[in-house]
Amino acid sequence: MIRHSEFKLPGNPAEEHFFAGSAGRGESFAEEALRLLAEYGTSMAAHGCSEESEILLRIHLSDVTNQMPHLRGLLKDRAVFLSVIGQSPADGSRIALEAWHWKGCEKRMAGPGQEELRFNGSEAVLFRTEDVVFPDSYRQTGFEFESLKEFLSARRMTPAENTVRTWLYCRDVDNNYAGLVRARNEFFSRNGLSAETHFIASTGIEGQHAAPARLVAMDSISWAGLRKEQLVYLKAEHMLSPTALYGVSFERGTRLLLRDRSHYYISGTASIDHLGRVVHLSDVRRQAMRMVENIAALLESSEGSLSDLRWATVYLRDPADAEIVIPLLREFLPEDLPFVVVRAPVCRPSWLVEMECFAVNGKGDA
Repeated sequence: MIRHSEFKLPGNPAEEHFFAGSAGRGESFAEEALRLLAEYGTSMAAHGCSEESEILLRIHLSDVTNQMPHLRGLLKDRAVFLSVIGQSPADGSRIALEAWHWKGCEKRMAGPGQEELRFNGSEAVLFRTEDVVFPDSYRQTGFEFESLKEFLSARRMTPAENTVRTWLYCRDVDNNYAGLVRARNEFFSRNGLSAETHFIASTGIEGQHAAPARLVAMDSISWAGLRKEQLVYLKAEHMLSPTALYGVSFERGTRLLLRDRSHYYISGTASIDHLGRVVHLSDVRRQAMRMVENIAALLESSEGSLSDLRWATVYLRDPADAEIVIPLLREFLPEDLPFVVVRAPVCRPSWLVEMECFAVNGKGDA
């Protein structure tokens, strides 16, 4: 089933639309993929969207190495920033998808894994490195960030000044996350990102690249020509500690003020307290509630609220917990919110659930 949400302003052609859903069990991956893409196409058309307005398509697969060749065949002519991650849908499906559309947006594929966008007077770029493999997560993560820096430099941009959000997918997060953290910390230190300045909103989560030897893959979104006052780094320190307190470097969330709206990029958020401790050990229901409370506090710290949410991804260590978590989220999050739930262990084994999300409201900087 595909769910949809949208953000539109009266008389403004710059609409944003969000879609998410999974296939439901079928007899084969091919059958599930065809059915899901057909349902997505029908939903797009029902809301006045098309492949031309599609700017990000994220696919979650249960067996990314074997399913990727078939998926490439289905999407071979798709002019969109495509992110494919090995994360099994928690409902037992083989495939789930998330999509972000901007109507009234000009887009251009600048190269493999490179998309340039002009939207409502602003410019953004989405970036993913090509399939280069290093033998450990430390060197792979360093390469991901250096590649982003080189890509942005050609556009007179930098990660510190222009990158608003990253997604880091780490194979076997229990064993490889430490190398990821070390490389990110070192890159940030070299490039003017610190607890005294700011970091970048991010999710670091278990996820597999189609190449089994590739231990880390990163997606990012950067915006050109940003003024410092357009970025607000979200804090709710009575609820969540600064990440630097326990040796990692990312922002809990970032608000981007555009001319007629604000985007809220909420990092992967779990059941954590103001001292950086895991709250409600072994209780997924209470962890999910604290997670939602933390996200609400981050949004409310800068003129946002849960009602502004447009899209979310939920990560579970154990997919059996989906039957507990999904009804709870349906109760406390916006009724029409599109989200997918996938198996993806969080960076600490005792965190049973995490959610990242994206919100939009009409409180811009015009």
